[in-house]
Amino acid sequence: MRSPLARRVAASALAVVLIGGASGCAALPSTSSPVPTSTASTPGPTPSVTAPTSEPPATPEPTQTPSGDFGGFAGEELAQICVDATLSAFPADVAFTIGDTRIEQRLVSPEWLVLVPAQASGLEAQAQCTIGGSPSAPVLGMSSASLEPLPEEQIENLIRGENEGGDR
Repeated sequence: MRSPLARRVAASALAVVLIGGASGCAALPSTSSPVPTSTASTPGPTPSVTAPTSEPPATPEPTQTPSGDFGGFAGEELAQICVDATLSAFPADVAFTIGDTRIEQRLVSPEWLVLVPAQASGLEAQAQCTIGGSPSAPVLGMSSASLEPLPEEQIENLIRGENEGGDR
């Protein structure tokens, strides 16, 4: 018998697969074509330059901000690639928070796990992608839209390259 957490992770993975499947294969760019850009209006990224303060900013969990260099990619580039790949799977009222994107280096290829928080139909949502390659030729591994953020256990599985398509 599975634990309630295991059932929830399995249900979340199934929802991700179903939502991702509903968006069709057209959302996945081929490795030889350029990455499309979104024409939907989304909030712009928050400036990465802030005034110095005497206290360091509080972070609720270990995360990497989208600013910085991720194998040649800028964090904002990875976030935008993920938004573009998953936009059609979300309701029309989706609003992404690119400035709060979580990017984790994976132990497998594609190298980067990108989690872009969003609000959709009044719910906390999340775009989830694995991206590798280079800025001139990005490679999109997984792309899915979820109407709830992934549990930390599933994020750790994705970092290790496990259960990318649900329970196997």
